[in-house]
Amino acid sequence: MSDIAELFARDPLQCTKDDIKFIIEEYRKRQKQFNSGVMQAGNVKPKTSRAKKPGLDLNVDVSDL
Repeated sequence: MSDIAELFARDPLQCTKDDIKFIIEEYRKRQKQFNSGVMQAGNVKPKTSRAKKPGLDLNVDVSDL
């Protein structure tokens, strides 16, 4: 588990000022990446693209039935 994840797993009332400073520094680093145009900064989508799977064609003319 990463350091930031461990800090978030703790009770917030038990965090020290240094812990809070560390969290703020990490978020500022990520904000700089986001603002500079790094595509993966803050991206939560899966990295693989899903191809359209063949399935039912629901655009069927029902007048033939």
